[in-house]
Amino acid sequence: MSNKCPKCGEKLSPLYMKQTCPKCNTNLVYYDLDNRLKADHEQAMREQEAVDKVLNNIKTSAFGGALQITRFVLMFSPLLWMCLPMFKTADREYITLINVIMGIINGSLSLDTIFADKSYLFPILTMVCVIVFSIPVIISTLFSVGEKALKRNVILSIINISVFLILSALSGISGAHLAYGWIAVKAVYIIVMDMHKHIDKKLNK
Repeated sequence: MSNKCPKCGEKLSPLYMKQTCPKCNTNLVYYDLDNRLKADHEQAMREQEAVDKVLNNIKTSAFGGALQITRFVLMFSPLLWMCLPMFKTADREYITLINVIMGIINGSLSLDTIFADKSYLFPILTMVCVIVFSIPVIISTLFSVGEKALKRNVILSIINISVFLILSALSGISGAHLAYGWIAVKAVYIIVMDMHKHIDKKLNK
């Protein structure tokens, strides 16, 4: 119940529960109901338009053409390439996402072992950060329609690549050697960065 009569403006107690105004006897529930329903409908339509705009933006950005679809698929492909050998330790043991996960699950690779051996630690951190830092890049590319879309996508991609290269360099210093899975991930990053520019020209002419 409103604290004021919509017709005469009489102030009402927050505890006033009657249906009619004590001063002008106006029905507080049904007064100007048509206009209020119309206003509610217009508000609902505006909210629906806002939701449709967001959904259309996502659809256009991720699936609106061959370039967008290719970029969207490529951004998930590092998960596949990391299942290939990403690094090789000094004793020629390959480090992949699969054998790291399986090693942790079956107990053959404990956290103590990982933190004690930097030739394991930095390669594993590299793969973890590939996953973590790719998430904001993927989310950002879902909203590639707009003036600031390219700048946002490029900045997030640069951060992603920089973290990847820094941790990879630390992996090399610690004794791990780069393998062909690492090369594939780097290639994906470079291709996606270039695609940001082409897609921006397409969507934001």
